[in-house]
Formats: sequence, structure tokens, C-alpha cells
Amino acid sequence: MNGVLKTVNNALEECKSKKLPNELWQYEHGEDAINTSDAEYRSWENSLPVLLKVISAAGLGKLDIVFEYPAIGTAGRMDAILIGTNQNGENTLVIFELKQWSYIGKPDEVDVEDSLYIPLDVAVPISNGKYVVRRHPLEQVKEYKDSLLAYNSVVKGKKNTDVQAVVFMHNCIDTDKLISDRYKAWFKDSNLIFGEDDFEKLERKLSGLLTSQMNHQFALNFVKAEYKLVLADLSGLKDALDGKRNANMIFEQKNVDKFVQEKMRQLRYARTHNKRSHKQMIVISGDPGTGKTIVGLHLLYAYVKIFNRDINVDSVISHSSSGIKKATTEIFRQVKATYALPRSKTVHAVIAKEIKLSVPYLFDSDIPEDGDVVIIDEAHRIQNIDKELGLVFNRADLVIILQDDKQRVLPSEKGTVASFKDFARGKEIEFFPQNLITQERSGLQGNIVKCLDSLLYGSEEKISLKSPLKLKVFETPIQLEHFLKVDALENQRSRNKLIAPFDWEWKPKGISIKVGQKYFTKDWNPGSRRDQAEWYLSSGKQSVDSGEIDKVGCIYTVQGLEFDNVGFIWGKDFKWNSAEKRWKFDLNFLKDETLRDELSNISSEDAINIMKNIYRILLTRATKGLGLYFLDKDTEQHVRSVLKI
Repeated sequence: MNGVLKTVNNALEECKSKKLPNELWQYEHGEDAINTSDAEYRSWENSLPVLLKVISAAGLGKLDIVFEYPAIGTAGRMDAILIGTNQNGENTLVIFELKQWSYIGKPDEVDVEDSLYIPLDVAVPISNGKYVVRRHPLEQVKEYKDSLLAYNSVVKGKKNTDVQAVVFMHNCIDTDKLISDRYKAWFKDSNLIFGEDDFEKLERKLSGLLTSQMNHQFALNFVKAEYKLVLADLSGLKDALDGKRNANMIFEQKNVDKFVQEKMRQLRYARTHNKRSHKQMIVISGDPGTGKTIVGLHLLYAYVKIFNRDINVDSVISHSSSGIKKATTEIFRQVKATYALPRSKTVHAVIAKEIKLSVPYLFDSDIPEDGDVVIIDEAHRIQNIDKELGLVFNRADLVIILQDDKQRVLPSEKGTVASFKDFARGKEIEFFPQNLITQERSGLQGNIVKCLDSLLYGSEEKISLKSPLKLKVFETPIQLEHFLKVDALENQRSRNKLIAPFDWEWKPKGISIKVGQKYFTKDWNPGSRRDQAEWYLSSGKQSVDSGEIDKVGCIYTVQGLEFDNVGFIWGKDFKWNSAEKRWKFDLNFLKDETLRDELSNISSEDAINIMKNIYRILLTRATKGLGLYFLDKDTEQHVRSVLKI
């Protein structure tokens, strides 16, 4: 995480010589020349000394304080966090959001330059009747606090840690405007905002939150912490329908979420005023691990709240005598919003196993009529766009599509952004593309997907792998298996899996690799949907004792899912040709008849791209550790060279 760590007294002394603002500039901007006119620099120069004097006057000058601490929830940084111990002896963090604003205006009464939509926005004067719109500072500190509690490895789940938040606007005399009239929703947090006349009040606040006792070791641990992001569990689908908040999102997800919610509110307005609503398609694209499902499930929750249609899922299921499929259809019919899949049998089976809901497929007739919203996950797998989307738009006005062009694993899958756009244009449907970029798997998985894209698809850019994901190459498949089983025996929640391409026939003990004078043999994962769910959900020692960890996953059963540790066997169907310096595929090693037949009927260029997609998906299922075993040495050498492993 880092940030710049000081004691309050030292930081205050360094402000006098401008050493602190200069150091913060270097921390933020590297070797760029210091720009003393920069707004950020002026904030460090003007606001920090005022804050530090107040903290010192509260008798807390010996405590540690960290500046510019990363804030994953907003993509920015927190101005300052005071670190100490509260009256109960708990580790305590006090987050400060500093504002130099002197006056609060009303955006609906003035000429606002920036019309970016932000809930509870604030108009801040910049010159002669001109204003810019900024987020409400209480909203900011709430997001900062939530992100620490949800994601920070030193804070998350720790019962002996207290997190507080404060807004300090030392130039502002009318802070009451931020908690009244159009901002009255924030009145409940009025004790967190302090203005020009509130210095002594803030001193008393801080004295009540913290003792003067230093907590330096906790401070050191805090600046070395990691953000541990966890993707949405599929059980979040039930929470969404029950009207329960089901996901924490980071900045870009929130931006997409706000955009779609505005479309939902427009739809609700049309419904309540008996006005005609337009058909709309929103395509949310993102690489593996960017949280498309998080956004999709949260949008279902948002819809339920906006339309006031939360439902007791357990009650509907318990009173249904027709099985979970019809019960699920009835739930979606009552809510008027549906979460659907193109195919993805394992994802379907896991949802059915975990929360007793049978998510409809697009080709089913189970998507209720007269709905408002349909959310389609794994939409890159759609094969007949005209037929399947035609059916969906006959039953809903707003369709939200979650997809990734590079996750098409069969040539017959047509779910690309371009195809969706063409369909929308042909049907005169409003089309809105949205993108997710930040990697979340493995708790900010770093740039591993970008590096894999460089490895597989080629790139002029030189990329160094930077990821907390543990990546290791093993000499034998036995060692690869050992890596997974040792971790499973030590960690009861570890969901570890062997996965492989279709280099072996689908039959008992179909996977066979010669190791010395013996053979390493494994079964493929189960064929039935119920058993696939058991295989996916098995973890820890139970997965070893039951033998589930010995079953190998394929592309069809792992796509759309994630695991803790993955052992990937890199086959001979997709190899690096060192002489020609390019990737090649070999149908002779490909044993899946459907895939082989489809690849043989398209161009070599299209076929190699499908193979790249398959390997990209298989290589991005892990959240903690990825072990690799190669059947082809040239491929191993090339991968080691590019990824530097």
C-alpha cells in the first residue's frame, strides 16, 4: 500500500520548510519538476499544516500519520490517516478528507462547467459565478472507510480495529449547507464534518477517538498492507432478489453502476407515468477478473431497490410444489427482472446447488414476459444473436450484457461487442458500451492478464509481470498435483483444481502422461450437472479425501468460475514454434470433436485466435496461485522468457 508515514510532530515541523509537500510531490509524481501552482501541491502546503496543528493541540502529536494512502474504492488516495489506539485499547484509524473550499453553491442555480453526474454533487466556486461539480466529501470518506473495512488486509475482519472518518474544511464557514436542504440525507453524519469555526470541536472529537499512546507497529503493518479484493459469490444472486446489498465495488465499477442505475430510473419514470420506454442495450465488457459478475449482481440489487420489488426468495421456493425451475421463473416474473445465461452448465449447476435457483438459459422459454430488465452473464457464449436477443427484447426493455470478446471458446459463439452493436442498430435499439479494466482477482491481480495478452496475442510493449499471484513452473505433473494437495490439506477453504486443454479423450482415466517409467493418470471432471457443482464446491481436506481434487477441469466447466490455486497442464494442441516465432495449433492433439470440427471449418487465423482465447481463460482462473506443467519444452521456454518465471 505504502503512502508517506510520519509522526504528527515531525510532519508539522517539515511543513515549515516545505519539506513535506515536496516529499509528497515526489511520492506522487516521481522526478517531475515540482509545480507549486498545482492544486494538489497547494493543498499539501496550506491544508496539512492546519490539520497537523489541530491534531497536535489535541495532545496527539506523537502519533503516526500516513499521507496519500491508496484508496481502491475511488482510484484516488486518502489525504491523511491518523493511526493510534482508542480508549478500549483497539487499533484505531482516523481518515481525513481535506477541502480548501470556502463556499458551497447549488448546481441547479448556477452555471456548472462540469456536468458529470454524481449523486449528491456539490457546486464549488472557482471564479465569478462559475462552479465545478465535486463529490460530496461525506460520500468520499464513507467510501474510503468502506474500502478499508472490505478490502484492506490489516483491517478486514479484525475485531480489534476501529475505523473512523472526518471531513475537515478549514476555510469553509457554511458547512451546514452540506447537511441540509438537498443534502439533508447527510444530516445523520453532521458530527463528521468540521469547518472554519470548528477547530476546538475537532480537537475534542480527536481526543475522544484516540489516546496519546503510540501504535507504531500497527502503523508499519498498515502501510505494508494489501488490498484483498474478493469477487462476488454467485450466492449474491439470492441476496439481490431479497433486496440485500450483495457486493462492494471499486471506482470504475461504481461509475458503470451509476450509469446503468440512471437508465433504470428513467425506465421507472416511464412506467409510473405511463410513457413509452425505449429499448436499450448496455454492454459491459471486461477482461477476466475485472468484476463483471459483481456489477451484474449489484445491478439486479439496484433494480430491486429502485422499483421496490424485493422478494422473499426462500418463501417462494418453500411454497412451490413444482420444483426450483418453476419457482425461479415465478420469482423473476414477480420481480420483473431476470438473470440469465447463454449456456455455462457448471455455473448454472453451482447456482442451483448453492441457492436453489435455476437460472434460465436464453434459449429456454423461462424468461418471463412483460419484464423490465434482463441481465445476461457470460454473453460472449451466445451463438444465435438474432434469435436469442430477439426473444429477450420481446420480454424486457432494458438488457444488460456482460461479456469479453476474448472469452469466445468456439467459432460458433458470436457474442462480441461488434455483433451486439450491429443487432442493436438493425433493431433501432439504443446501444451503450461500458468497460471495466482493473484486475481484482488475487486481490488486485496486478497486470497478469495484460501480460498473458502480450504473451498470447503479441504486443510491442515490454511488460514486466507484477502480481501478488504466485506463479510457478513444475517439472512433472506429480509435483503440480502435490502443490495443490499440500495447500488444500493446510487450508480448509482452499478450492484447488487441476485443469487442462482437450489433449485427451473424454473417458475414465482419460488423462495419461508418462513420467519416467510410470504414467500420471487422471479422470476428467464429472459430466452430470449435480456432480459438477460438487466438484467445484469441494475444498480443503474434504476435496482430497473425496477425490474431487483428482478430477481435471476443462474449458467448458471452468469458464465463468474461479478457484484459489490452479494447476494447469499446458498441452500440445497449442504450442510455440520457436523457428517461426509464432503460436501454432495442432488438430491432431485436439480430442474434443465439437471444437475440432468447428476449427477445421474456419481460417487458420480465426482458429488460432480461438485457441488463444481458450488458453487465456484457463490461465486466468486462479486467485492465489498458478502452477504450470508443460508437455512441450519450446513452449515452456518461451513462456518462462516472456513472463520471466
